[in-house]
Amino acid sequence: MTITIPDAHCHLSLLSDPERAVEEAVAAGVSPILAVSMDADEAEAVLRLRDRLRPHVLAGAGLHPSRIVELTPDEQEEHLRRVEQLASEADFIGEIGLDWKDAREEPLQARQREALDRQLAAARTHGRPVNLHTRRADRELIEIAARFRAETGLDALIHWFTHSRKLARVCAEQGLFISAGPSILVSAEQAEVAAAIEATLLLVETDSPVEYGSLGSARPALAARVCSELAALRADPALHERLASNLARWRGVPRAR
Repeated sequence: MTITIPDAHCHLSLLSDPERAVEEAVAAGVSPILAVSMDADEAEAVLRLRDRLRPHVLAGAGLHPSRIVELTPDEQEEHLRRVEQLASEADFIGEIGLDWKDAREEPLQARQREALDRQLAAARTHGRPVNLHTRRADRELIEIAARFRAETGLDALIHWFTHSRKLARVCAEQGLFISAGPSILVSAEQAEVAAAIEATLLLVETDSPVEYGSLGSARPALAARVCSELAALRADPALHERLASNLARWRGVPRAR
């Protein structure tokens, strides 16, 4: 069996050439690519990409907390209803979560909490793992994710983990997956944190097409370089095998031997 490196978080539909990006990723040994969505429109787009690009793309349906601050309550309700309808077709639910940088006032934070609760309920109903976003709401989001995991037996991934070693330990205690991204290639501090993440809960991502300083705009193939750097930092030459195994456990899918 060929072992490939997963990109655990990517905005594939936002790339100008998603099909070409997937071809590049597969050539670099990166697959599958977890294509997240930020609203119902993007969820429909990534589902179409998934259907065209199987088995190299997995599709997530979700309403991102930062989109909520741009929507009226009625628009939020429309997107949530559509995401709930798409949940059964999706491979996971995401990108969902809390973002107190964008929602600084309680009414907006309450709307984010409501959206998160409803999408976690959809994940529970359809037996889907979740792909989570947090910014300035880390402790609350971790508590919610841990409760979701304990109550449902489904797994949760906190993406773009650029926090502290202490918070990484808290996540490990709760059995929460963490994905490290290209920030480890440009920040010694982030590389140090990623090197300390619990091995059985570690994944890598690109968050494409986010820009990372001198690296420019990320593409899914960059996950191979992130994996290589992490393997060196952790003195683990078989890290790519561990990442594939971890992704399978997060998905709840038994891996062929």
